[in-house]
Amino acid sequence: IINTPMIKSVLLAILLAFAMCRTYPLYKQCDSRWGSEQLGTSSNTICKAGCAMSSVAMGLAGVGKNYNPSTLNSWLKGHGGYVSGDLIVWGSITPLGLTYKGKVANSAIKANLDAGHVVVCNVHNGGHWVLATGYSGNDIHVNDPGYSTTSYAINTIVDGQNVVYAA
Repeated sequence: IINTPMIKSVLLAILLAFAMCRTYPLYKQCDSRWGSEQLGTSSNTICKAGCAMSSVAMGLAGVGKNYNPSTLNSWLKGHGGYVSGDLIVWGSITPLGLTYKGKVANSAIKANLDAGHVVVCNVHNGGHWVLATGYSGNDIHVNDPGYSTTSYAINTIVDGQNVVYAA
């Protein structure tokens, strides 16, 4: 006997799981389309120091906003999106459709991804930023704007420095 309410619940759960799966473009910070552009108001280029901003651009694109590193960099320059020349102000992109929720511990990365949030992770002992795209076991899958890395073990991500946005 088929339990109709149970089937409806299972189908709803499957639909919700698919709704939470996002696809993100992979923007490389050294892409010839924007790599040589000035990052913020500093002497750095997007290629040299644009990993955080490029990761945020991927997050925006993943929620349907039409931004890439060049267009986001331009927008940030005109809207107080940088401090100290080229350090992104995480909360500055709220008008673009991602609300800054704060920084979370590594133990909260998976739950935030499951909730459909955009998560930007700090790796390489604090020297690099990547966009988290999913996980399996203790590995966080990423779109890495500066390297060919596709996942990082959760214990190699800088704890407490993971930026979370809600769409």
